[in-house]
Amino acid sequence: MKALDSGNERLTIKQWLAEHARETPVHYRDIARALDRDPASVSASLSIEQKQAKINDRPPYFVRVGPGLYRYNDLCEGAVDEESIKEVRERANEFNRVTRLMLNQVIADLDLNAFENLVKVILLNTRARVEDLVIDRRYNNTIIMVTSWRDDGGHSPVVVYAKKCELDEPIDVDTILEIRGIMPRIGANQGVLISNGFVTEDAKREALGFAPDGVTKISIPPVHIMDRDIILNILFESRTGIRTRKVEVFLIDHDFFDSLNQQWNEF
Repeated sequence: MKALDSGNERLTIKQWLAEHARETPVHYRDIARALDRDPASVSASLSIEQKQAKINDRPPYFVRVGPGLYRYNDLCEGAVDEESIKEVRERANEFNRVTRLMLNQVIADLDLNAFENLVKVILLNTRARVEDLVIDRRYNNTIIMVTSWRDDGGHSPVVVYAKKCELDEPIDVDTILEIRGIMPRIGANQGVLISNGFVTEDAKREALGFAPDGVTKISIPPVHIMDRDIILNILFESRTGIRTRKVEVFLIDHDFFDSLNQQWNEF
């Protein structure tokens, strides 16, 4: 996206617009001429930037104000109107936080069969061989499953300990020790805890293989933890169990109206 300006300094289109098109819009052919670039290349770069900005949920570095006419977008570097956008984003983040809390409740209300199906969806999103999954046994809102990871070719069995909890139910060290006790019977060298409960700090240290002193590491099989927060992250990132809505925010472009009093370049 770089080209030469009159001073032989390599500039991007963004830099050039920031210097020469903050108030008066410029035709992309004039931009190309100033940067010694092919007009089609400049037009394509602007199109790519617009799409990338939409993907990244950020303002593009230009504003299209007419056929072929572009002006630098001050919003991309935090102009006054960015405060309005920031406020909208903060409200959206708060809305999403509430959605997470509600989703926690929805999962807590599932029966064990529905929770089992949710666990399979989570495993599928973490590259487990769900098609080869075997149910070992069920008891006390717990399902013991055996599967393997796609990345290791399916050679190493993995114990999946799926524990359905009440809302905000803690999971302590005893559960981690129980998972480790199951692993030798199945011939697994690692375990995975999947639960909508939250794992206590002591249980996390045990899962990581720390000795009771909390400092010394012991050579024992790992237990990977996917508790409520990780489950929610997986569901949000994969857009599973939730729906999204796009919201457009309209702001007055004062620079555009100011530019109407100036002479535009011909189209």
